[in-house]
Amino acid sequence: MPIRIHDPVRPSRHGNSSVDKPASILIDGSALYLASRSLYEGLQLDYRVLIDVLCREGSLPAPDAGSARWVMWTSASSQNAGQTRFLDFAENDLNWVVRRFAPADSYMLEPATVMGLAPDSRAATRLVRFDASIAFAMGRLADRCRLAVVSDSFAISDALLRTAEIVDDNEPPVLAFFGRALDSRWQGVIRRDPRAPRFIDLDDFADELFGSERVADARRQPKGDFVF
Repeated sequence: MPIRIHDPVRPSRHGNSSVDKPASILIDGSALYLASRSLYEGLQLDYRVLIDVLCREGSLPAPDAGSARWVMWTSASSQNAGQTRFLDFAENDLNWVVRRFAPADSYMLEPATVMGLAPDSRAATRLVRFDASIAFAMGRLADRCRLAVVSDSFAISDALLRTAEIVDDNEPPVLAFFGRALDSRWQGVIRRDPRAPRFIDLDDFADELFGSERVADARRQPKGDFVF
C-alpha cells in the first residue's frame, strides 16, 4: 500500500510555522532499536521524547498533526509478546504507521552467504535494514512533502541527496540517528556535500531520550567495541 499524505486538519502542538507543510518521517525501527540497545545497554529509549526531539530539532510536525505521516519499518515476530505490545503502542499511542516484516525477510541478504554468519549472531543484525523500502518511499514523496529519515545506513544516501535537489532550500531533508552508530561514510557527505541533509545526532540528546541519571550511570560503565 503506498504511503499517502493527508491534508492538514489541525496545527501541530509544537507550534513552529514551518511544520505546516506536509511531511513524512521514515524510520528504520530495527536499526534504531538495535543501536540504542548497543550504545545504551540496559536503558530504554523513550519514543515519546524521540518524537519531541525530532519535531523540535528538525522543525517537523508531530504524529498527531494532520500534515504528518510517521512510518516505521521493523522486523517483527508474532510470537514475541513484548514486541507486539510495543508495536501496538507505536500504532495506537504514537500514531505511527508500522510496516512489519518477518525476521527472515528483514535481512538485506541471506546471512549465511556472508562469511557463514548465523542469523542470530550480533554481526548479522547489521544486515537487518529496510533501505530499499525507505528509498522507494522517499522517491514517491520528495516532490510533495518534507522528508526526515531515521537510519544509519549509507545505502540511502544517494536517494536522500537527490531529494534535496527538488525541495525548498530552506527546508532540507533531515537525517537523524546516533552519531556513534552512523555509517562513517556519512560524515564526509554531511561535512562537504551542499545537498547534505540536516543531521540530528541523537547522542546529543541522550539525557532526554534515556533519562539523565540512567545515562550518567551507563557512561561510567566500561564499553567494548561497538557492534550491533
